[in-house]
Amino acid sequence: MSSQYVLVDFENVQPDLSQLANSPYKVKIFFGAKQQESRVPFKLLDAVMALGGNAEAIKITRSGSNAVDMHIAWYIGGLLEREPGARIHIISGDSDFDPLIEFLSARSVDCRRTKTLAELVVKKPARAAAPAPVPKTPARAKSTAIPHKSPASDKLSAVLKHLRSMKDKPTTRTKLAKWIDTHFRQHGGAQNAKMVDRTIDDLIHLKFVTQDGTKVIYHLSS
Repeated sequence: MSSQYVLVDFENVQPDLSQLANSPYKVKIFFGAKQQESRVPFKLLDAVMALGGNAEAIKITRSGSNAVDMHIAWYIGGLLEREPGARIHIISGDSDFDPLIEFLSARSVDCRRTKTLAELVVKKPARAAAPAPVPKTPARAKSTAIPHKSPASDKLSAVLKHLRSMKDKPTTRTKLAKWIDTHFRQHGGAQNAKMVDRTIDDLIHLKFVTQDGTKVIYHLSS
């Protein structure tokens, strides 16, 4: 398995490194020359200790423009010489690294940059609340009877009644849809195409009609 390295440009950003504790990453922290003259905050010391043997502090002895960046670039070259398959993540807000990253990516090197550790820290998903139990309801006997409790069911009953009285019924779904559309227009008002299709689907669902390809077969004896 390829080693995974996190190179922190601590002169540019100061992330909470303790987030990487117990992770597979080997962390290299690059300190600028001027940073070494100031006191190290206990929070940083505590975070580095949490990383145990996976952390290494790298001191830049000379200050200057892009001094830390150049050291990080040199360090990347050394890592890849020793471990060509290493995966490298630079933590920095400095976009000067991006041309180098594009160069490496074009050569199939897994190297990227972010300003924070968010991409590296795997958060545990929140535990979903258990769904409320669904109360059991008594089983009902299957029936093809049409309830007369809504305008839709009333319309379906009227369609059925009219179909039963017809001698020459529509033989295809397209013709049946056209007939139902005409029926609605003549009995209570026109309906949209969605309502016409729903009516045919209800007839099929209730087994008053079966569809074979484009043809429809009727079962209206009851």
